[in-house]
Amino acid sequence: MNLSSSPSLPGSAPDAAPLAAPAPVAVRHRSLHSLLGTITGICFIFGALLAVQLRTIKNIEDQRVQKSQNDVLQKQQAQHNRADADKAARDAQKARAQLAIALHNLKANGALSGAQIKALTTQIKDLQSLACLTPVTGPGIRIVLSDNPQAANAGGNPSLPLPGLVHDYDVLQVVNELRAAKADAIAVSGARGKPIRITGTTPIRCVGPVIFINWNPVAAPFSIEATGEAGTLRSALEMPGGIVENMRSQGAVGVKVSALDELTLPAADAASSSATTATGISTSIPGVTSLAPKGA
Repeated sequence: MNLSSSPSLPGSAPDAAPLAAPAPVAVRHRSLHSLLGTITGICFIFGALLAVQLRTIKNIEDQRVQKSQNDVLQKQQAQHNRADADKAARDAQKARAQLAIALHNLKANGALSGAQIKALTTQIKDLQSLACLTPVTGPGIRIVLSDNPQAANAGGNPSLPLPGLVHDYDVLQVVNELRAAKADAIAVSGARGKPIRITGTTPIRCVGPVIFINWNPVAAPFSIEATGEAGTLRSALEMPGGIVENMRSQGAVGVKVSALDELTLPAADAASSSATTATGISTSIPGVTSLAPKGA
């Protein structure tokens, strides 16, 4: 009976083979899970990169819009200031023309005495001085503001002013400080430029990368000259915690202050014509050469 059962042994081999079949199925499941994990990781990476790119694009777009709005506001402000300056110039020209007519009529009628002529001439000279229409000579100080050569390497937000560069508000602060210190006259000049006399209506502002003074482009270094009591003017600028100390410490702007025994500041551009009165006093009224009556 044992021998008769031996032929069934070869038949048992095919029955054992199906027991090893499940192994490739497990391998396929693991490969599928690994592939899905890899795809999921790649999707997360691409999603993160896309989010960063979208955020960068949005920031660039916001900066572009802000810059465009700032440019529009600067142009509008420049047009507004130019309109105010033109109106002030027209009013001054109209006042000078009216005064010239009045003086011409008085001169023609011979209604002025010598004392009246002298008083009017003195008054005209004082008004011209207040209007910055005459040159001024006297002691004073010179302030030179220069850019820091390393300012461009400082980096920072491109929409904000670079530290170490001279800006329009730096020049304006110095001018206002000199005015507060009772400077007799103030003028500003740039690199290889002629001095520009500062009046009560002189605009000092930045349009783009250029500083305009009385609508003239001026480049660094800026030389600000003022006549008056040199000690008082210098003390007002160099006082502890004052404008000079702040500019040197905060922005690393080059500042040099020096006292001078004599300065000559030019008249404002409006004083383009001049004449001499009978008394030898210079005037700037078009068409008026003398306040004395005819025949005097």
